[in-house]
Amino acid sequence: MKRLSIFLLTLIACCTTHSLMAQQVEKAQEILSEYVAKRPQEKLHLQTDRNFYGVGETIWYKIYSVIGLENKLSVLSNIGYVELVSPTGKIVNQKINGLYSGVAVGNIELVDSLVEGSYRLRAYTNWMRNDDPDYFFEKVINIGNVRSDNIETKSTVIQENGVDYYLVQLNNINGAAMPKTSINYEFIDGEKTVDKGRESIDPNGQLKIKVTDKNRGKLLLLSFLNPEKRRVKKTINTKAYFSENSIQVFPEGGYILGDELNRIAFKTLNPQGKGIKAKIILLTGSKDTAAQVETNILGMASVPCYISNAESYTVHVKFDDNTEKTINLPAITKSGYSISVNQSSASKLFAQVNLSEDKVNNEELYIAIQHLGNVFYLAKQKATSKNVLFSLTKDKLPTGVFTISILNSNFTPLVERVVFNFNPDRNLPLKLNLDKDSYGKRSKVTTQVEVGNTNDSVRIASLSASVLNLTKYGKDAKDEVSILSSLYLNGDLKGYLENPAYYFNEDGSIKDFELDNLLLTHGWRKIDWKQLDSLNNPVKYEAEKGLRIVGQAKKLGRKAPVPNAQMQLISTKNFMDYIDTTANAEGEFVFDNLIFPDSVKFLVSAKDEKGKKNIDISVERFENPPLNMAKNEPNMLNDVNAAFREQLLAGKLFYSQLENRGLMDKVTEIEEIVVRAERPKVPENSSNLNGPGRADQILTADDLSTCTTLEMCLNGRLLGVMFQGGKAMNTRGMVEMQIVLDGMYVESDMLSTINPVDVASVEVLRNINHTSIYGSYGANGLIIITSKTGRDASRSNFQPRGLLAITPKGISLMKEYFKPAYEVDSKNQFDQDLRTTIHWEPGIVTKQDGTTSFDFYTSDEIGTYRMIVEGVDIEGRLVRKVLDFEVK
Repeated sequence: MKRLSIFLLTLIACCTTHSLMAQQVEKAQEILSEYVAKRPQEKLHLQTDRNFYGVGETIWYKIYSVIGLENKLSVLSNIGYVELVSPTGKIVNQKINGLYSGVAVGNIELVDSLVEGSYRLRAYTNWMRNDDPDYFFEKVINIGNVRSDNIETKSTVIQENGVDYYLVQLNNINGAAMPKTSINYEFIDGEKTVDKGRESIDPNGQLKIKVTDKNRGKLLLLSFLNPEKRRVKKTINTKAYFSENSIQVFPEGGYILGDELNRIAFKTLNPQGKGIKAKIILLTGSKDTAAQVETNILGMASVPCYISNAESYTVHVKFDDNTEKTINLPAITKSGYSISVNQSSASKLFAQVNLSEDKVNNEELYIAIQHLGNVFYLAKQKATSKNVLFSLTKDKLPTGVFTISILNSNFTPLVERVVFNFNPDRNLPLKLNLDKDSYGKRSKVTTQVEVGNTNDSVRIASLSASVLNLTKYGKDAKDEVSILSSLYLNGDLKGYLENPAYYFNEDGSIKDFELDNLLLTHGWRKIDWKQLDSLNNPVKYEAEKGLRIVGQAKKLGRKAPVPNAQMQLISTKNFMDYIDTTANAEGEFVFDNLIFPDSVKFLVSAKDEKGKKNIDISVERFENPPLNMAKNEPNMLNDVNAAFREQLLAGKLFYSQLENRGLMDKVTEIEEIVVRAERPKVPENSSNLNGPGRADQILTADDLSTCTTLEMCLNGRLLGVMFQGGKAMNTRGMVEMQIVLDGMYVESDMLSTINPVDVASVEVLRNINHTSIYGSYGANGLIIITSKTGRDASRSNFQPRGLLAITPKGISLMKEYFKPAYEVDSKNQFDQDLRTTIHWEPGIVTKQDGTTSFDFYTSDEIGTYRMIVEGVDIEGRLVRKVLDFEVK
């Protein structure tokens, strides 16, 4: 009887434990499902017409915005940001694009003042800012300058008498040495200047700067006048000159478990941070070979090897340039877990959890195949032996990056490993058929497009196509960021991905082993399992359905907010067009879901609950996300003008023709000028809504020093203004003008009471360009008076009570891509056609049957042309197709 009681109690305890564990699993799954619903992953890809440009040209791009692993076009965000970032990390251009059903098209004009070099093209949505900026879209674009620059550089480090020097050779674009001149140089580290000076180049066009501890490996900036007396700037990254080959070691799952078979990955890099081939030997303490492997052209490899707790290990590497290095193997874990993944089977994925002896305790182990909390497979086994094996079929998984998470009974991760699954059904079939086998100069090319399979119910896809002249573009046209690498890899992996196109075959399939080595040597986007219970906390950056204007209303001259302030956003184009909203208890207000073009002015007005305007209004400025300058640093080139000389000169000739014919705007931007005359100075605290000094006429304190009253000073000195009865009248209709004194609207007859000694400036606004911002107050013109000692003069950024003029960034307008047509009587022709981008077609949309077509004309140059088509269908299937054809 006693034994039976013990058995029943044990059975009840086991059932209770099993029930509690089942509830725990169910609760964990509920939390993960909620996480996925509240934190969808948004990713962007930009296809550009090409990857290098000259100043004066235009970058043409198309944005694809998708959601999660399924890659379906996103309707989460309607606003996308595209930024062009200079070699020094400065954002030189930002475009705001309206995303409609997940796509947008745009362009960036490259002004003449851009410094030659490697630029970053970055794209993101506001929602994506809730994650690490490393997961934004980013690609490197090389921009040369042979228009306002015309100087080539070739840089290196030399040694003379045991001293290192930076040596920069400066030639003109034809290869002749630059005449002797003085050059200002500056070394920067981040935003800090660490060294600067001035040196002269020698008769051979060479500049030498001594290497010091301060400037070693820092970014070098040069500034000088070229022979045409135009200011030229150069940037040179000197970091690679002082680096050496290196090796990194990555145990599978992050841990090396002693007395167990481990897979260890290696990454070998040259001084520029790119992969270099190498032979690697893992040696025991007694110099016996435990394993050996050779890396691929991108410097990656992995090898299985047995690691003993009783041994110490070193890694010896011999690089392809015959240099060698030896490092210690990372620490060995004697108590813990490791993981081994086998993907060699086409149909199944095997994951083995390895345990140290003390972890073989019969506890439950769970395996979750998940992507940012979206669980595709969940199973459990008991820790009854040192090796616990899990398996699952692959056909249930989409294409993309997954995380294998091994969790204990408390759903705490023990070890994780990222893997890539390829599902051929997720590739979008695409056929491109040209109407001829080959073409002549200025020939029309018609391309028939067909996507999908005949058994697809719907075959609608959004595509974009670029056609390049490979003679000018270069042989590396395939080795670039693609829609496959952006949405399958870059959106989930952390760090620099060299040559992302390497991992995808032309038919869209993958190089399995190389791709797995890539995942073993990179970090990835993770979820924090411990923070899943904080889902009720709001995200910092909301998905934008339109543009937003956010600000705060505060009591005049104070920090205290104005609760429940009545706010209005008024268009200066039509003052009857306005939007109302109410601030919250902290005076914070939002005007959202707005759509307006760039460079539009608005007025923001505010009243408190009693209708008074004693309010200061502030509007938040857009804060650009931080930039990781190290992410794509290996792709950043020095001496771009020299590297792309022939292409840049051909482009300069072609685009000069476009400008001369009025087919392209000149985009020269004057960066530095010598000021010969100054506009009369107006105090910064001027209440002029157009900005201090932006007026039709200005009088300063010096102009008013000889009068007894202000009315006497102004009478007869203001153009288009007459005084009648002490009031200022606009001669256009003889109507009374509005007087604004330190931001206050006052009557005209007050002029006679103002002591001119107290006046800092008088600004007259009569032109509609200056008066329109004032609405009805500006109908008859205004006279803006700023006092030297006005009560509001202490505020550096003075604004009138309850009114603020703003010019927020709006949706960028896109210009049309010029498409020549060599038909009889066609006006769209060139005298000499030397295009690099032969055609750009961003708006390809297939019909229900999956077909469409587009056409273009070849140029005056023979050779191989390359068509690159990318896109996504409504089911989220991705495609990239490259087609070469000949022009004879």
